[in-house]
Amino acid sequence: MDEQKPFESAIASIELKLDSLSESERKVAEYVLREPKKTLHYNVSELARQSGSSQAAVVRFCKRIALGSYGNFKLRLAHDVFRDADERFIPDLDLESKASPAHIIRHVIEQSQRSLSLLAACLDPVAIEAAADAILGATMTALFGVGASGVVAYDFLQKLLRVGLPAAYTADTDLQVTTASTLRPTDLAFVFSYSGENAAMCEVARQAHGRKARVVSLTMDSDNSVRRLADIALLVPASERIYRQGASTSRVNQLTVVDILFSILVSRNLDGSIGAIERTMFATHRGGSTRGANPT
Repeated sequence: MDEQKPFESAIASIELKLDSLSESERKVAEYVLREPKKTLHYNVSELARQSGSSQAAVVRFCKRIALGSYGNFKLRLAHDVFRDADERFIPDLDLESKASPAHIIRHVIEQSQRSLSLLAACLDPVAIEAAADAILGATMTALFGVGASGVVAYDFLQKLLRVGLPAAYTADTDLQVTTASTLRPTDLAFVFSYSGENAAMCEVARQAHGRKARVVSLTMDSDNSVRRLADIALLVPASERIYRQGASTSRVNQLTVVDILFSILVSRNLDGSIGAIERTMFATHRGGSTRGANPT
């Protein structure tokens, strides 16, 4: 019965059970106690490699300390390392050294496919249509985002400008807050933030809301601060925690939402959009040729 008793703390559980572990299990335990933060980044095979043990020993170790699965062990360990942190803000990494390119290709593609499947069930067609209407009806769309979400905002900026829709974006966080504080009621603020809790993006949403500009948010599917300040909330699945490996699936989902929005905008004015795309393509290609012909 004692083996099945759950422990709130992974560290306490390891220390309590340490003397009863086998030699191979003890190697795992000692490594975890010595390098708890590094352990959070490893999958089973990498922890086995780093501790000089085996994958089977890692699996047995998790059961022997009464934490069951490896995933549950990492979750409890994360709470030990990052005490009092919201679960969304603890590491969600699964790294392995010397992984083959074929394995990584398969793993990343499978992750993206699963995430996009979740997006199809999460994204509300009514909300996405309302966001498109808001963009078309706005005097100007100000885009906001930092980090990986900033990359998505910049991508959307290029798309909007290509079809002749007035838009603005700056990567400077202070300027983003400044921009939000000067919006007009006829402007639109489009805030990208996976967590919905980034301090700068929360301030952007508050400033825009205070200026009576409409606010569209694109966040994870959770009750978050940015979403609560938005007039129109677009959601992507909570497919990964905030502290993660390069914002992979969340970025794919956000970019997909941008592509969906862009397609809707183009379909609303197909002839005008085609004309605008042709003009911008001609202008940039001609500009490139001019620069090439007249080097400085």
